[in-house]
Amino acid sequence: MAGFAKVVIVGGGPAGLQAALTLGRMHVDTVVFDDERPRNSTSARMHNVLGWDGTEPARLRAAARNELQRYPWVRVIDGTVRGARRETDIELDTADGPWHAENLLIAAGVEDALLPIPGVAELWGDLVLPCPYCHGHEHAEGPIAVISSGAHAAHVEGLLRGLTDEVPHFEPEEVASVARAGDRALITRHDGRTAEVAAVFIPPNPRPRSSVATDLGVRVEADGIVVDALGRTNQPGIWAAGDVTRRLDPRIPAAVVTAMAAGLTAAADIAATVAPPPRDAMR
Repeated sequence: MAGFAKVVIVGGGPAGLQAALTLGRMHVDTVVFDDERPRNSTSARMHNVLGWDGTEPARLRAAARNELQRYPWVRVIDGTVRGARRETDIELDTADGPWHAENLLIAAGVEDALLPIPGVAELWGDLVLPCPYCHGHEHAEGPIAVISSGAHAAHVEGLLRGLTDEVPHFEPEEVASVARAGDRALITRHDGRTAEVAAVFIPPNPRPRSSVATDLGVRVEADGIVVDALGRTNQPGIWAAGDVTRRLDPRIPAAVVTAMAAGLTAAADIAATVAPPPRDAMR
C-alpha cells in the first residue's frame, strides 16, 4: 500500500502528537507514524506537566490520540518509518509500503545510551533518573546521588542541592553497580564501599532513534538535529521537534512540556507554509 499526505510526522510522542493536533485544527492533511516506543515508557509517573503531574505517561498519549479523532484530516498509523529518500517529494519506507509527503516533521525521539554500569538499565526511570525537574522532588528526603562527570555533574548537583543537603557525587568509573535496596538505591564502588541513597541521577546521553534525518541530508550534530527557532532544518520542507533536536540553549530542559511546545511551534510554521495564498494573490 502506498499513501500520500500533505504533512507526515515521524514520531507519536508529545512533540509529534501536539504537532498533529495543531495541524488538525488548521485542516492540514496529516499522517503520524508512531512505533509506540516512547522514551519515558520506563517511568511510572510523569511530572512537571501542568494538569498531568503524577500521571502515567501512557495516559497523556492515549488522551492525545483520542482528541485527534475529532479531526478527520489527521491519521495515526502504528508503524515504523525505516528510511527515507527525496526526489520530487519525500518518500518514506514503511512496513505498509512507500508513503509520500510534501512536508515532513521529524519527531522520532531518542534512545538513551545509559552508563554501562550493572543495574543502571534495570532501574532506569525508577530509581536511576535523568531530570531533576521531572523526578527530583519525589526524592527530596535524600541523599540524592549523581553519577556523572564534568559540566553535567556540576549542573545537576547544583539543581539537586536546592532539594536536599546531601548530594554525593561519584565518577562513573568508580561505580561497580547500582541495585535496589527496598525503596532506595544501593551504590557499590569497585573498592567495596557502598552508599544507600533515595535516587541516582545520571546523564541520559540521548541518541536519535531514526535514520530519516541523515537519509534526507538534514544536518545532525552530536547533540541532535540542528533547527532554528521555528523547528526548520537545513532542508526545505523538513522540520524537526522534540528530544531529537539540538536545544537552542543547553539550559532548556528536555521534557514533555518543552517537546510539546516545539511540536506546536513547528506545526504552526508548517501550517503557514502550506496555507493557500491570499485571495488577492490568486487573481
